[in-house]
Amino acid sequence: MQVIVNNVFFTLQEDESKAKIKLLKLLNVEDKEIQDFKLIKKAIDARKKDHILIVCSFLVNLKHPYKFFNTNIKKVNFVEDLAIPQIEMVKRPIIVGFGPAGMFLGLYLARAKTRPIIIERGKSIEERIKDINLFRDKGIFNGNSNVSFGEGGAGTFSDGKLNTGIKDPRIRFCLKEFIKHGAPEEIYYEAHPHIGSDKLRNVVKSIREEIISLGGEVRFEHQFIGFESRENLIVKIKKDRGTMYELKTDDLILAIGHSARDTYQMLYQQGLYMKPKDFSMGVRIEHLQENVNFSQFGKEYKNPKLPVADYKLVLHLPNNRTLYSFCMCPGGEVVASNSAENEIVTNGMSNYKRDFDNANSALLVNVKVNDYYQGSPLDGIEYQRKYEQAAYNLNCPYFAPIQKVGDFLKNKTTKKIGKVKPSYKPGYYFANMENYLPYFVVESLKIGLPILQSKYNFFKDDEAIMTGVETRSSSPVMIPRNEQGFSNIANIYPCGEGASYAGGIMSAAIDGLRVGEFIRKKYEK
Repeated sequence: MQVIVNNVFFTLQEDESKAKIKLLKLLNVEDKEIQDFKLIKKAIDARKKDHILIVCSFLVNLKHPYKFFNTNIKKVNFVEDLAIPQIEMVKRPIIVGFGPAGMFLGLYLARAKTRPIIIERGKSIEERIKDINLFRDKGIFNGNSNVSFGEGGAGTFSDGKLNTGIKDPRIRFCLKEFIKHGAPEEIYYEAHPHIGSDKLRNVVKSIREEIISLGGEVRFEHQFIGFESRENLIVKIKKDRGTMYELKTDDLILAIGHSARDTYQMLYQQGLYMKPKDFSMGVRIEHLQENVNFSQFGKEYKNPKLPVADYKLVLHLPNNRTLYSFCMCPGGEVVASNSAENEIVTNGMSNYKRDFDNANSALLVNVKVNDYYQGSPLDGIEYQRKYEQAAYNLNCPYFAPIQKVGDFLKNKTTKKIGKVKPSYKPGYYFANMENYLPYFVVESLKIGLPILQSKYNFFKDDEAIMTGVETRSSSPVMIPRNEQGFSNIANIYPCGEGASYAGGIMSAAIDGLRVGEFIRKKYEK
């Protein structure tokens, strides 16, 4: 019998190796009844700074079945090993995009012996890293190989955070797959698991190698440029040097991410139904990580049992907007995430150790459809582009605008930096953020920041740095699908974050698996 035991508490002074003693007491069983147990969740409760607790959940295998009335003891409701039967199909499926959704779908279909063909406009991770470093160091931008485009998608260079707000039994399967392919084992139980951008690169490469070993293909620097829907789907592709070719398939999966704007335009022109949706805009905010640690953990902040501190904030403001943190990166850096020339887009990342000086997070405000909609489902993309291009400075190409929080609240352009050093590369220029954001985003930040300063000590630092602009936390477009997984065009499957069925690495990976199951059901006899 398997059960999950939640809320197993340890103080910072207690030895976690004594977990079995606590489990025996909570389960009220004899020692011989516990065959084995495994840690599946570990979180920090720091609400009382003088009594910080480590809160754990365990998967316990019991020798005999029991009835439990303790609300901390639950039934097992996750899947560690996913059964993937062979799928019999005549034509090979084609996946567009090799981010988390495309990778896990590719893995699913490869194990189902369908020999998927994956089309990725960007480069392999080995080559992509070179292009990103060249941009960071010298400002030389490659439109198809950057933080947004290339093997692993945008998530490869945004910390590799795996926490998600969704409840799905496939989460444990995804975690085990990441570990199998080289991720740290502690992601299986951490409350806020992360792989780290440095380690995630090897994980991505390993998944690609398994797909290829099972007969799949990953065609880098091949861009999806169109399709025809006749007896079969005819997929049009352009290779890196301009050569064009076509492939026939019965299953085309669009795991294109939220930055492939030219692809959205092409799909819309070819009749794929899509609709506008809400998204968010704002800035990246940087504080000293040590101040965040102290604010969250108090005098124990250097205790080796405590992780590098993070935070998650949500404020519902009197102007009917919501201000919230997103993609918080402890001990990380702000990174350039533009996908085209002459625009500025920011994101955040951390390496596995999270040992850089600054903490950074997006600080975002919701953008409603009626803020931008003028008749086209692509109007949200144009709205994003307007502010991304406004932030681009011809005098210092690809440098990002920055402003200290104190200066922003006083409507002053920053003249010099203080103890918080901006981490964004290639570089930065001093600016007034009011010039690069919608009025309601500026208003919401000016209402919300003083509230945050009253709640969190690290937000009181007027020298904290705001870097603009953060515009792509989610897609401004949704591509609906029906109960079979199809768009309005049969056998075309929208998938992942770009189609608005995911919001991060884990949920995108799960949606890739979900589309794999749609395809399996289609071919079931």
